[in-house]
Amino acid sequence: MKRALAVGLGLLCITCTVPDIEDLEQERPSGCDASHPCHVQVLLTYDGFRPGCVTLRVVDAEDASRTFELPVTPPTPGGAGTGEVGFVRRAGWSDTVKVTASARESSCAGQEVATASAQVTVPEEETARAALTLSARDEDGDGYVSTATRGTDCDDHSVSISPGVAERCDFLDNDCDGREDPAPICDGVAWRTTRILTGTSYRDVAPHARNQAWLVSDSSDLLVHVQRETDGGFDLEPFADCHGAWSTAWARPSDGRVFIGSWNGQLATRPLGAAEPCTLTSFDGGGAAIQDLVGFEADGGTTLYAVSEAGDILRWDYPAEPRRVEHVDADLRSIHGLDPRTLITVGSTGDVPVAYHVNADGGPWLRESLPSNSQGQHALQSVHVVAPGLAYAGGDQGLFLERAAGTWTTKPPYPIYVDGGVSPDLLDVVSFGQGVVFARLDTDDLVRFDGVAWQDFLFGTQGFSTLEGLTSDELWSASLDGTGFYWGPLQP
Repeated sequence: MKRALAVGLGLLCITCTVPDIEDLEQERPSGCDASHPCHVQVLLTYDGFRPGCVTLRVVDAEDASRTFELPVTPPTPGGAGTGEVGFVRRAGWSDTVKVTASARESSCAGQEVATASAQVTVPEEETARAALTLSARDEDGDGYVSTATRGTDCDDHSVSISPGVAERCDFLDNDCDGREDPAPICDGVAWRTTRILTGTSYRDVAPHARNQAWLVSDSSDLLVHVQRETDGGFDLEPFADCHGAWSTAWARPSDGRVFIGSWNGQLATRPLGAAEPCTLTSFDGGGAAIQDLVGFEADGGTTLYAVSEAGDILRWDYPAEPRRVEHVDADLRSIHGLDPRTLITVGSTGDVPVAYHVNADGGPWLRESLPSNSQGQHALQSVHVVAPGLAYAGGDQGLFLERAAGTWTTKPPYPIYVDGGVSPDLLDVVSFGQGVVFARLDTDDLVRFDGVAWQDFLFGTQGFSTLEGLTSDELWSASLDGTGFYWGPLQP
């Protein structure tokens, strides 16, 4: 019977011809090729993480001095969690071998985070098979495993924190050295503003690359692309060919193409530059406002999701037309996720806050159980997914929720400073970990939650209308008077 060496995610037959097994062992550690089929195939399963380096050690059960090691092609990050490797028993060995798989985080120089072993009896003919499961936890998918499972990631809920991340000014201990924003890392970091475009009322901002974002207006047909200049200033490039009252936007990281939704239920898109005009889709939202957009790029394609005040959840597989994939009985205000499998949308129904998450099986979206809300807390206004097991949502009169491991809990509201008053509404939330949640308040302020208490960040008088960020050290906002705001380093 023919046998083949399996590497990575499938079987790979090595077809070169070699004169004998001894020469083959020197040339190829597995010993397998078309003329020398593998004696043992090992199926590897990666549970909870995707290692950066995997090896398989083989030892003769009767003589531990007889041993060799095979490199295994590691799985693709975010890809299938299985692999397979095979080998030929060496000449003169007994018919029983012990196989041990070892996985390291990030790279072959990284910490060993998981091992698994099995003893295999090698038959005279056919192929013996063994299955090994390597388990560790990398919840945020950054390649570094939680310290709770032998890894070095001191905060497995944030891609902004791991030993492989350079320290930056963002209120976090990025590199797990126990220091938050050590001097002089924050020198020159401040809020800066673009010039005012009179008559323009910005409603959303859509960053797509470092130092670059789109500002969208609901009053003047304007989409404005902003790029920071080398001197720390801003270059504004306005486009006036997208006619509509634009309420929300998302921009594609690969090329900056912007996708927009309007208060009237329209969806449109335009690229950077003047070579191609704005394109309005044929989608008919029945006049219901598109209130949020989020998008993803994968395998060369672009997929967006949008939510409306009528309770519609839309999917847009660009360049195909958008389509309605779900309807819930709610006024949906916000949608966010790391990919289509982690999407959460929030809003209200009957003056009660609601949240739904995508159904992994492709069925109807599932309503989530929320903590009891206080009187006046009628809606959730914004949601931000930090990691598959962590999200934050903000809403009316200080309603502030954390979702950890699938369960929502109430967090402290922003303080009330007026006797007899109520906490301000949280209209936007952006988070990069449990120690950093930024929020936009209806009092025209931007604030920060440090994991314990709220801290002031930026007081405004212009009417902040949005808050967004792609990375923890770079935030964007905009205002109703036509001003763009940027927080980050002085030099791009």
